[in-house]
Amino acid sequence: MNNILTYVELKDSAPVKLSLETLSKASEIAKENSKESIALLLEKISDDEIKNLQNAGADKIVIVERESYNMEEYSNVIFEISKKYEIEDVFIPGTLDGKDIAANVAAKFDTVSVTNVMDIEVENDGIKYTTPAYGATVLNISTIKKAPRIITTRSGAFNKREDLNGKGEVVEENIEKLADLKAIIRDIVTSNEAEINLEDAPIIIACGRGASSDEIFPLVKELADAFDAPISGTRPVIDDGVLPKNSQIGQSGKIVSPKLYIGCGVSGAVQHVSGIENSDFIIAINKDEDAPIFNIADIGIVGDCAKILPLFIEEVKKIRNN
Repeated sequence: MNNILTYVELKDSAPVKLSLETLSKASEIAKENSKESIALLLEKISDDEIKNLQNAGADKIVIVERESYNMEEYSNVIFEISKKYEIEDVFIPGTLDGKDIAANVAAKFDTVSVTNVMDIEVENDGIKYTTPAYGATVLNISTIKKAPRIITTRSGAFNKREDLNGKGEVVEENIEKLADLKAIIRDIVTSNEAEINLEDAPIIIACGRGASSDEIFPLVKELADAFDAPISGTRPVIDDGVLPKNSQIGQSGKIVSPKLYIGCGVSGAVQHVSGIENSDFIIAINKDEDAPIFNIADIGIVGDCAKILPLFIEEVKKIRNN
């Protein structure tokens, strides 16, 4: 039996959302094809977090303890565990670290990796991976002929499942550490900017250039506060210095999949839309009735944000107060 391995990236000793999305998809495929879904961790986590992995379908949870992140070390662990557990498919969340690891693991197996996978179709003649190109205006379909197959997943492409009920057997493994690391991380310096966790946010308020003026931006912030939601921005807003770089959504920013996205003065350029298209529900406010954002919005409001947002904020506050 050839199994599926999911590398589970952690933050503050808990799986990041994309790890759970990735594991869920791996587990769905494993169950449908009589395989075993194996989750790989590189540090110990709480029993509650172990339960979350089990709910996401993990049949085995393999723990190989490492003190800190190192791309070569993590890649080697995935390589050795893949050989030991007869792994045919390696799923890696498509974070910045995940993409580095995937390329290195593929090199160790003398194969290739497919990056930013947004759909997986298992057929008799193999597995087909769908990836976006040119701001998701073009979809590529790829196959990997040589196993193990290495892929990274696109944020929000797959649902985070809590009903797959894997066996959740915890196994601790001892993999010898590499002796000839090319790079060693001595210290990690964090940005002075407050961290904005857009990937896990259930509600996101987005500010486009049409709402970034001194008059309207405070209203955008007030709406975000009313929802207790983070503010994101399009590239022009970031370039103008209204919001920090880590709040950018789109082709050159973050890919998000909130339950609710509200775009204020967002025109809907393809570069931004590629980052929000997996949102469950999209509300767009723009005074230009021909703005492209209305083509993907579930609700479109044509009007001036300076007039619409105060009404919106008032209604949200009424609902929350009740």
